[in-house]
Amino acid sequence: MSTDTVVSEAASDPLFTPLRIGNVIVRNRLMQAAHSKLYAVGGRESQQEIDYFARRAEGGTALFIAGNRFVHPSSAIRGFVDGWRTDIVEADTALTDAVHERGARIFAQLNHHGAQASPDGPEGPRPVISASRMISPSTGAATIEATDADIAAFVDGWALTAENAIRGGFDGVEVHMAHGYLLHQFLSPLYNRRTDEYGGSLEARTRFPLEVLAAVRARVGDKPVVGIRIVANEFDESGLSRDDCLAIIDHLRHHVSIDYINLAGGEYHQVHYVFPSSAMPSAWLRDDVAAVKRRNPDIPVFGVGAAATVDDARAVIAEGVADMVALTRAQIADPDLATKLRTAAPVTHCIRLNQGCLARTGAGLPMGCTVNPVVGREGQRSIPAPASRVAHVAVIGGGAAGLKAAAELTRNGHRVTLFEATAQLGGQLHLARRVPGRETVQLLIDDLVRDSADVDIRLETRVTAEQLVAASDTYDHVIIATGSRPAQRGTSVGGVTDAASAALSMLNDAPGIVSAWQAVAEPHQLRSPALIVDHDGTPYSAGVALAVAAATDDVRLVTRFDTAFPFIRGSQDRDHLHRRLFRTPGTPGSLPDGAFTINVSETVVDFDPDAEVAMLRSLATGRERTVTARSVVLATPREHVPFESAPLSELGIPVSVIGDSRAPRTIDAAIFDGFEAAFALGKAPASERAASVS
Repeated sequence: MSTDTVVSEAASDPLFTPLRIGNVIVRNRLMQAAHSKLYAVGGRESQQEIDYFARRAEGGTALFIAGNRFVHPSSAIRGFVDGWRTDIVEADTALTDAVHERGARIFAQLNHHGAQASPDGPEGPRPVISASRMISPSTGAATIEATDADIAAFVDGWALTAENAIRGGFDGVEVHMAHGYLLHQFLSPLYNRRTDEYGGSLEARTRFPLEVLAAVRARVGDKPVVGIRIVANEFDESGLSRDDCLAIIDHLRHHVSIDYINLAGGEYHQVHYVFPSSAMPSAWLRDDVAAVKRRNPDIPVFGVGAAATVDDARAVIAEGVADMVALTRAQIADPDLATKLRTAAPVTHCIRLNQGCLARTGAGLPMGCTVNPVVGREGQRSIPAPASRVAHVAVIGGGAAGLKAAAELTRNGHRVTLFEATAQLGGQLHLARRVPGRETVQLLIDDLVRDSADVDIRLETRVTAEQLVAASDTYDHVIIATGSRPAQRGTSVGGVTDAASAALSMLNDAPGIVSAWQAVAEPHQLRSPALIVDHDGTPYSAGVALAVAAATDDVRLVTRFDTAFPFIRGSQDRDHLHRRLFRTPGTPGSLPDGAFTINVSETVVDFDPDAEVAMLRSLATGRERTVTARSVVLATPREHVPFESAPLSELGIPVSVIGDSRAPRTIDAAIFDGFEAAFALGKAPASERAASVS
C-alpha cells in the first residue's frame, strides 16, 4: 500500500489511520490479541502457526500479539512456545519475517500461568506455583506459594524470554499480567494473601510485576516496544474494581516506561469474562476501556470487548474509546476482515460460540473455527486443486452443511442445485438462534444464505434418488445433507438401562411430553413446573435448558450423567451457563428469577399428566421417587434423517453424506463436512464456467 493511499484512507476512515506504538508504526487500528492455538511443535513455532499469521497479515491486519510464550518450565504447556529457550530464535525469525513481508507488525506475549498451570506438565507432574497457597479455580490443584528464589528465577525468565523474542525479530514484547495468571495473581486480592514485601498494599502487590517490567526493559533496551496486558476490572466484589485497576496502572507507569496498555477483564473466578461467549453482552468492556484511555491519553490503549460489532470498530476509534481495536475471534473467522472493512465487502461473522476455538484448545486440540474450516489448515486448504471440468452437483438439504457445500462449490466454479424440503434455508440453525444467548447464530444463517446467492435453490421440494435419476439434468455428484431429528426411540439413548429406555420410548407420544425441538420453537406449549430429561449432555441439551428456563419459572433438570452438561467444559462456558440458569444476581444475561434444580444420575421412567407426577429412577441405586411435573421435555441425542441413495449408486453417480446426515454432531462439524465435500471436487476451469452458466 502506498503512502498516498494510507493518507487518503486515514482522512476518511479513522479505522485506517496509522498509529505509533513506541518506536513502531502500524498501518491501521485493527489487531489480533494473543489467543491459544496449540500450534507450536516441540516448544517452537511451527509452519502451521506461520501460515495462520501470514494469511491474516495478507488480509490487512496491522498488529498481532503472539500469545503465551512461557518464561519458565514450571508453566510450560504442550502446543505453546518455550520462550526461555535460546534455540527458538530461528523458528521465531521465520514467523516474524512472514508477518513483516506482508506489511504487519508482531509482538510476543510473555507469560507464566501460575495457579492456572496444569499440575501435569509436558515432562511430568510438577507443583503449581502461585502468589499464595490456594486451590486453583481452573484445575482444582493445591498451589504452593512462590518463594523469593522462585520470584528471582521468574524475573530472570521474563528477561531472557524477552531477549529471545527480540532476537527472533519481534517488534516488541507484551508482559501478561491479566486473566488470573501469575503476575495478575500478585496484583489481585483474590489470589494474593502474602504478608511479606510482595503482599498487602498496592505498592507491595505490584512489586513483582514491576521487577519483571524493569528487568525486561533493561534486557531489551529502549528501542523495542514493551507493553502490558492488564485487567481493567475483575468484576468480582472481592477483587479489583475499575478504580483499583486504574491505580495499579498509574503506579506501574510511574516507575517503568510502558509503550502501550492492552486491556482484559475478569479472571478464573469469573472465567466467562476471560473467554466471553455469545451469551455475554456485546461491548462488555467498553466503559472500562474508555476509563483507562481517559486516564492514559499519552500512550496507546488497546480495546478488547469494546466494539459491539465488527462494524462498530470505527466508532471505538472515532469516539476515543481506544487506539486499537482487538477483533481477535472475528479475524479467526475471517482472515480478510481488515480488507473487507476498508472496502465495505461482506464479512464472514464470528458467532462467538467458542466451540471451534476455545472448546478445541480446552480439550488439548489445535484451534479451529466454527464458521471457518480453513483455520489451522491455511497451508493445505486455502486453494483447491484444479478440477478437470465443471461438475453439476445436487445438494439434498439446506441446513448448515448443505448450504456450506453449495456455497463453496459455487465459489469453486461448479453448478449446484440445492433441494430443501421446507420453506426456508438454515435447518436447525433456526432453532439454535432461538436459545437465549445464542442469537448470534442468525449471523451464520445470513452469511450462508448470502454466500449461496448464485446457487439454484428449490425450496419446499422433497426429492428422492429416483427423481434425481429421472431428472432431465444429469448430476455428476450428489451430496446428502438431510440433517437429523430428535430421537424417536428410547433405545437410541446409550448408557440407559433397558427399563428406562423402554419407558422413554413409551413416553414419546404421551400427553404433556414435549420434544427438545418443540420446547425451543414453541415454548408456549410448556407448563410449569417443567421437567427436562437430559440424556445428551452437550451444548445442544444446554440450549434446550436455557430455552425452557426462559419460558417457565420452575424447572427441574434430570440427567443420566454424574454432572450437568458434562461435555461443555472445553468452551469455558459452564460457569456462565450455570449463573444464567440459577439467576445469579449481576450475571450478564441472567434469566428472570425462578427455580432451577439439577438432579444427576437419574432418568424418568413414567409420567402421569393428569396427576402431574413424574417418576424418576436413580441409575446408581435403582431407587424410584416421584416429583411434580406438568411438562416433560426429552433432550435425547438426535438421530440422522435417512435418504435412500441406492439408485444413484447403481448408476455410478458418486454420493457424499455430510453433517448430521452422516452423524449428528455440532455446527462446527456440519460446516466442516460441507467445506470438505466441496474442496474434494476441486476448482473448476475458468474457461468452462461461463459456458456452464449460459
